Amino acid sequence: MPWRLRTPRFTNGLFVLLLGYLVTIVVIDELTSRYLRLDVYAAVAPMVAAALCAYRHAIAIGALDFVAMTVIYGVLPSSVPTVARAGAILSNALMVGASIAVARLLRDREELLERERATGEAAQRALLRQLPLRTQDVVVDGFYVSSQRDALVGGDLYEAVQTPYGTRVLIGDVRGKGLSTLGAGAAVLTAFREAAYHRRDLTSGVLAMEQGLARYNASREGREPLEAQERFVTALVLGTDGAGGPSDAAAREEPISLRVVDCGHVAPYVIGPHGAVREVELAEPGLPLGLGELADHPRAVQRVVLPPGCRLLACTDGVTEARGADGSFYPLAARLHRWAALPTSELLSRLRADLAAHTGGQLQDDAAALIMERLAMPDQRALEAARD
Repeated sequence: MPWRLRTPRFTNGLFVLLLGYLVTIVVIDELTSRYLRLDVYAAVAPMVAAALCAYRHAIAIGALDFVAMTVIYGVLPSSVPTVARAGAILSNALMVGASIAVARLLRDREELLERERATGEAAQRALLRQLPLRTQDVVVDGFYVSSQRDALVGGDLYEAVQTPYGTRVLIGDVRGKGLSTLGAGAAVLTAFREAAYHRRDLTSGVLAMEQGLARYNASREGREPLEAQERFVTALVLGTDGAGGPSDAAAREEPISLRVVDCGHVAPYVIGPHGAVREVELAEPGLPLGLGELADHPRAVQRVVLPPGCRLLACTDGVTEARGADGSFYPLAARLHRWAALPTSELLSRLRADLAAHTGGQLQDDAAALIMERLAMPDQRALEAARD
């Protein structure tokens, strides 16, 4: 939104410049011949202030311009004909009035846009919770970048919830991009959150997600273009086997056994504690949500072992298929090998910045990346101090 460029720092500096410009015009007008009328040039100041400065600054510049022109052409002695003097005062009065009116309209528009932005941000945050997300045994951190300007969410989705059956993690990518995909994403997310608490096995939860997406697609029939009525979603659903919270020191020395259901999604990576990185090869990738009925057998639950100290990175194709200026895809595997020894927050920060640099800040698709790792053990000394 361009109007948000009118920051206090910007408008304060411009106000000083316009004030100096107006004073300069008044001084020149006073020192030169009365037939060299500069009132037109003085009227530029309130016009610029209305467009680029804060509302109070526009009023101050307009009032100063009107007072100065009234004094010069209406109070001080002058050989300029009365009609010309009256015309100068009237024309400046009209310009100042119009400038203040424009400034008021722009201020009201800014306030309306800000309210809409806040409302939209709240609605989008209700759809996708802010990262990192923590459960009893893992923490999921990451980033989300929408390809649509000023949007916080779009066609990608993620979630991590603690359930009676362990942690459930989802990352998905709706066909398409931008805000037009929000409905399909919301349908899948809602079904995932509900099924995670009431269905023990991952496959039945995935079936619930597929049914939720089917209901959404059916509700759009005849109301949108055909391609928008047939949304499908690639997804990766992961689950741990049970609780085992951060205080369970013995369990923390054991590998994490993840159950995985792949619905045609980008393969994840396992990042080792000493910089080793490997792509997880899933035997049965499966079909995306929305296309499951085309398969002749149910989706399979596969196992991925996450050794102690290892992390799992999952992302959407907005990362792996991001193109640079030369048309090359983003080299995710090579970057992960380079940064594998970094802490999660720093790795994600570097990945996000490098992705923006690779694409020149022009993502063609929404991009999301998640890193899942075992929740850190609480510091024993801190716990003892808290008890005291």
